[in-house]
Amino acid sequence: MPPRSALPTPKQAIAATDVPVHLDLLEKILRAQIEIHHRLLEFIQGKKEAIRTADLAKIESLCQQENVVAQKLAALEKHRLDLVGQLTMVFQPKAERPLTMTDIATRLPEPQQGRLTALAAQLRDDLAAVKQQSSIVRAAAETLARHMSGIMQTVNSALSKARVYGQRGRLVVGAQVQSIVDFKS
Repeated sequence: MPPRSALPTPKQAIAATDVPVHLDLLEKILRAQIEIHHRLLEFIQGKKEAIRTADLAKIESLCQQENVVAQKLAALEKHRLDLVGQLTMVFQPKAERPLTMTDIATRLPEPQQGRLTALAAQLRDDLAAVKQQSSIVRAAAETLARHMSGIMQTVNSALSKARVYGQRGRLVVGAQVQSIVDFKS
């Protein structure tokens, strides 16, 4: 990945002669994004295993690592969008919105067209896989949280002197009802 200063900003216009350099950079960004998505899938698999074993410390650690990687991905996406905007201004100056990766690829000669098309398709597939696997992990984490809550409620009710239900229909944690009955009156 080139240094940050080598990446164009929206304020810098690129000349048509610089397009090949920017297209190469776009390919590098796509490859880096694909690699990061693969790392995210590894984190998701790790979280699945940690949820299966209810290893909360491992889940927390993986979430922290995943956050760092997701921030890198966000920075790469920003650079990709900047490059696409720059390339749009070269290929179609009066465009109302940035060209898609497919639109850019169709304007390129082979083999670069094929490479860019393949990278864009792979990135879309990886993004869909991350989204699908993340939803599975989210559902599993919610199930684990409900299970742990149920265990805590059961333990609390076993230790509680009185079983008092709160407004939500659950036993209130730590609730103790004390009452006095006067049998003489």
